[in-house]
Amino acid sequence: MKNKTLFLLTLMLTGTGWLAAQHAVWWGDSPPPGANPRDHSVSYGNGFAWQVALGTAQSEDVAHDAIAVNSGGYLVLGTNSYFEGYTPTHTSLVLYRLSEGGDLMWEKGYAIEDYINLQKFSLIEKPDGGFLMAGIITYGTNPRSCILINSDSNGDTLSTITWRFPPMNLIDIKLIKSGFDESFYVSYRLSLNSQYKTEIYKLDYNLDTLAFTEIPEFFNPEHVPKPFGYMYKGNHFDSIFYHYLISLESEVLDSFPDPFGSLDYGIYPVQALKSGDNVFFRAESGTPDVFKMATTTDTGDVLHINPSCFNGDDIWWYNNSGGWNIPPHEFSDGSILVPFNWYFDVYDNYSIGLVKLNSLGEHLGDTAITRSAGDMMLVKVLEGGDGRPVIFGTGENGPFGGPFTGKDIFIAKLEAWNPTGVTTPSAADTMPLRVYPNPAYDSAVVTIPAGVKGTLTVVTLSGQIVHSQPVTASGELTLSAARWPAGSLVVSLTTPKGVFTTKLVKN
Repeated sequence: MKNKTLFLLTLMLTGTGWLAAQHAVWWGDSPPPGANPRDHSVSYGNGFAWQVALGTAQSEDVAHDAIAVNSGGYLVLGTNSYFEGYTPTHTSLVLYRLSEGGDLMWEKGYAIEDYINLQKFSLIEKPDGGFLMAGIITYGTNPRSCILINSDSNGDTLSTITWRFPPMNLIDIKLIKSGFDESFYVSYRLSLNSQYKTEIYKLDYNLDTLAFTEIPEFFNPEHVPKPFGYMYKGNHFDSIFYHYLISLESEVLDSFPDPFGSLDYGIYPVQALKSGDNVFFRAESGTPDVFKMATTTDTGDVLHINPSCFNGDDIWWYNNSGGWNIPPHEFSDGSILVPFNWYFDVYDNYSIGLVKLNSLGEHLGDTAITRSAGDMMLVKVLEGGDGRPVIFGTGENGPFGGPFTGKDIFIAKLEAWNPTGVTTPSAADTMPLRVYPNPAYDSAVVTIPAGVKGTLTVVTLSGQIVHSQPVTASGELTLSAARWPAGSLVVSLTTPKGVFTTKLVKN
């Protein structure tokens, strides 16, 4: 194993390096010709608790994955690619271990013989403090293959497994840690003559197979591990998009329609929340685009739906070429961070947007991270040990990515969610209330939590009360909604313990 030369840079940006906005609406294309940069943003000040650039002066360095380590600090996985002119000569996989304060503790390089392109690598931590890395190796003298590297807590290799799938083409690979037991999942997507399938192995940390699952036919079945198996997005039937529940043995257990129906314009991967429920995000085509959020149970019951999370005068020039493929992250305070890449100006410099929501999809704040030149392509957002966001990705040509030309890996911790002097609302100002179906037609069912008494009200967004009644017992309460006005409504249960609330759409 070979240690790589490291360039390590820690710096603080000036007040002009960060911008922040207080509303979020997306524009679906590049900025219109002649458009001015965002003139409604405010200075973030220094912006970072710390910032680190990783890579070498001789290589093009690309971020793949990063995790927060159980013992504190972060592990960063990337590649260093070397060239002669424009011809790649070799690429190494590099693992960096950082402290909670961003200091480099150690690094390890992994040379994979006879391959010059390493793709889609991901990383998880084992219960014993060691690590697993998996990805695709290609463009060499050997066939395109998957690789799984098993290392100890110092990054030293314990074992390596490679495998391939002739004659099928390997498209994607994922490494996912189980949240239910001491196991993990390796999944990959294969294709042959426009036919697709996804194969999933559930393994223990001795690398023994616990279960094998095959999902046939679907081009891109994003899957979420569940105690019973998986939830994955399937296909359209009668213009409605469906999600499926499948056992570890590939048996379809149930299905339910997407809470928004069809996919319309864009889709985030389905995310499982710590509560066991699921959160869905959509970008809806319009001028400008709007962003939607909904949560459901595993049986498809809609807990709440927010048909328009963000509105206002602020426009994010959303990056259509990959701006939505970064997974949201649920923080320990219950808030959800929605990350994306967007265009900073008419020169199409890629920047980073972070939007904070509570569990009801209500907008709590956002931060825009911008540079005057060069791209910042976000890969992932983590939660620091102190609850602050940590951003991770690939930068180029400027202070964020290092002082030399080409690409470098960056990781940085934010000082706060919002600009200095701007109040950051609590992530849980209200407790969620379950109402279904949502949207509602002639009736709506409200689930009253156990031991709660108070007053239930339904109001329009303009403040008109369309229903009010006392509540003295728990259970399900059916309301007649036939005469309620169409549109968005707010359902609230006011109690001595606090306010339970959610949004309801009346069709």
